[in-house]
Amino acid sequence: MLDPKFIRENLDLVKEGARKKRVEVDIDAWVELDEERRKIQAGLDNKRAEQNKISKEIAQLQGEEREKAIAGVGDLKKEIQDLEEKLKSTLKEWDDLLMNIPNPPSPEMPEGESDEDNVTVYEWGEKPEFDFQPKEHHILGKELDIIDVEKAAEISGSRFYYLKGDLVLMQFALTQFAFETLTDEEVIKKILKEKNLEHLSSKPFVPMLPPVMIRHEVQYAIHRVFGDQTYKIEKEDLNLVASAEHSMAPYHMNEVLEEEELPKRYIGYSTAFRREAGTYGKDMGGIFRCHQFDKSEMEVFSTAETGADEQKLIVGLQEYMMQKLGIPYRLQQVCTGDTGKPDYQQFDIEAWLPGQNQYRETHTSDYMTDYQTRGIKSYYKTKEGEKKLLHTNDATAFAGRPLVAIMENYQTKEGEIIIPEVLRKWMGGKEKITKRKF
Repeated sequence: MLDPKFIRENLDLVKEGARKKRVEVDIDAWVELDEERRKIQAGLDNKRAEQNKISKEIAQLQGEEREKAIAGVGDLKKEIQDLEEKLKSTLKEWDDLLMNIPNPPSPEMPEGESDEDNVTVYEWGEKPEFDFQPKEHHILGKELDIIDVEKAAEISGSRFYYLKGDLVLMQFALTQFAFETLTDEEVIKKILKEKNLEHLSSKPFVPMLPPVMIRHEVQYAIHRVFGDQTYKIEKEDLNLVASAEHSMAPYHMNEVLEEEELPKRYIGYSTAFRREAGTYGKDMGGIFRCHQFDKSEMEVFSTAETGADEQKLIVGLQEYMMQKLGIPYRLQQVCTGDTGKPDYQQFDIEAWLPGQNQYRETHTSDYMTDYQTRGIKSYYKTKEGEKKLLHTNDATAFAGRPLVAIMENYQTKEGEIIIPEVLRKWMGGKEKITKRKF
């Protein structure tokens, strides 16, 4: 959430940010509630101070004067209770509105309505040319018996799948590749040099296996409850995470780190769960858009001064891994209408999918300044002793969609899939995926 003081002092900027992000929220109503909240709080503080003063005086009184003063305290207690109830009600409305006020986007973020208005920064790689009609991944998956959505639908319903055979090995090979890359300080140094970011630390990412369930109030505080998209655990105050970052972002909740410890960089892996409400009929075949998938995710905690540059490093690492895979892609700067409430700046990588004859999003990178950490009280102490909120970045390392990109870009006329060379050491040295003979 935003700092209430920041909203009061930058009202026009905050309103413009909400307009750019196409978020409907009555900021003027919040301002009125904020004034009312402060007025009630001041009145309550005065009454409590008066109560304390009278209570001390009563200790010195006797007889009739004491009885009269005690009766007066009773009336004062009732006034305090009434003010507390009024404050509680006002705070609920105030907080509900505050949580819906978005983080104003970076001035560099292009304004737009939807993903159609995202801006291509550049394209990388040569799109493959085939002397046959390339197939979509779900057709390849069925023919090679490495994806089974029919049996999954029978057992679990639509938008589920079974991965089988060598595609399972490839899924884990991608994860191993991501973890090996992000824990290698020499790779970090290489990207820092290429991006002119050598003032940043070359500290590698720490591997993490986070929980796949999270308390609702924590997920709400970091702005990662997505309404109808979120799976809730019945009779429990728990939700299933839609990405590893949901339980990684609050890792330093209620902590004050030392500036010298920063940045804290983590690479986590977990299963993710999304209801995909509102996507009826979209991407029904295969594994591109599903209710359950596995994902490795980067999460970075940094100072206010280095947060934007940490995102540049992260995007550089995403590109490095895609280039090692040899997947053609384009880097997209996401527009204001396509980004989330917490995001200050967002970039996506869209891989070329020959079977679909279009680019599709496989990676995202979100820089959220201190929007997430205010609600969970995640701080750092500067070298001068000042306490500041941590800044957060999260970004995809690999999810299921890069599997789609590999299948479609590396398919052969014979219906086989060539395995990218960088992954082969985790797949027993195999060079391609062929149909199983058993």
